[in-house]
Amino acid sequence: MRFHYALVDDILTREEFDRRVEEKAASFGGAIDETAAALLVVEDIGRAHQKIGAITPSPSLVSLYGRVMRLTEPREFTRDDGSVGCVARVELADETGSIILILWDEKAAGIHEVETGTVLEVIGRPKEGRRTEIHGLAVRVTGVEIQIPVQKESSLPSEADIDARILAIQPPRHFSRRDGGEGTIYEAIIGDPTGSARLLGWDSPLFDTLSEGASVRITGAKRRSTDTGVEYLLEEGSGIIPLDHEIGVLLTPPHEVMDKGVYSVRGRITTVHPARPFTTRKGEASWVRNLFIEGPLRVVIWGERARDPFFPDEMIEVYNAAARLNRYGDVEVSVGFGSAIRVLPEVSCDLEIEGVVVLSPEGTALATRDNLYILESDDLQLAGRYRLNGRLCGKRLIVDEAMQIVTDPGALGDRLDASASLSPPAVRY
Repeated sequence: MRFHYALVDDILTREEFDRRVEEKAASFGGAIDETAAALLVVEDIGRAHQKIGAITPSPSLVSLYGRVMRLTEPREFTRDDGSVGCVARVELADETGSIILILWDEKAAGIHEVETGTVLEVIGRPKEGRRTEIHGLAVRVTGVEIQIPVQKESSLPSEADIDARILAIQPPRHFSRRDGGEGTIYEAIIGDPTGSARLLGWDSPLFDTLSEGASVRITGAKRRSTDTGVEYLLEEGSGIIPLDHEIGVLLTPPHEVMDKGVYSVRGRITTVHPARPFTTRKGEASWVRNLFIEGPLRVVIWGERARDPFFPDEMIEVYNAAARLNRYGDVEVSVGFGSAIRVLPEVSCDLEIEGVVVLSPEGTALATRDNLYILESDDLQLAGRYRLNGRLCGKRLIVDEAMQIVTDPGALGDRLDASASLSPPAVRY
């Protein structure tokens, strides 16, 4: 009974709890044991066991039954005070979902007594990790049966091979290691006929072999699922092999996007709102932009990508974006961390044009006497005059060849001197 008393020890004294358990057992004429009576008392107080799918991060304790789907070996680590700790992760599931149970120290060391398929009764505190997880305070094996009609996909890493297309390659991110050295995180978004995923590598030379649009076979990667989608982690033994055929990619029609999912979609832009600055919770400056595609579907773009140029009637693809209901009750997809957006080039015409490179609200542009063209090139000097050969797609100019027009300051000075030496025209009154 001590196990179940932990759920209500902030409400009842132990003496009061024991008394209620005895009364509950007596009310059933001795047909239930103390454990069943304790469960009923806990339920009467409103602390009943929860289904995994209903658990959210909370300062309160929760209790649940979960079937062990996967577990990791206990791992030792050194705390800041020099003491040695131990931690293990267990994936539990019921018919409503799955959750990661974190076990510490002696509870983690006792994980060897648990097997896959065992049902555990857990009292713990839910916390927000990469997804909602529960830190176990009391755990025991129980005889409760849990039937899972559909095999739950593991959230712990498992080795996998996959044939996929490289949809987007993100800029590398640098970080400082604990030893003072510097490391680099490489990331790409990949897709296949079943969906999209993130591909990650730490200081991985394999990313040097990748190019957007290429189809590859990825071997020996670690696959894991989270609430924000699927990830593949490249490790020392992983490999990437080019394929000579193109891998298809699942794209969901905008009108079929539902709440709480990760999607890749294609659609034509109908409305573009200006990018708006805001301050993040960390006090950092950032940007957000809303646009709509046919469907209709709102696309919310976060960070520096919100400042990229987008125009009505352009066709875009959004990769690996999380969907949710906004405050108006409408479904929207969010292009932020772990996702990407791309404007698809459509009908184009060859063009030779001359103008000055300027910075416009939509990005770097070429200004001519009559128009302004958004440049798909970062190699041109601001305020420089250029003659460009390229392809015009809507308002975007894809530069194939650029020649800078350099004005000779000496020749310009001679022209000014010659103009000054001319006699003014006679004026008659």
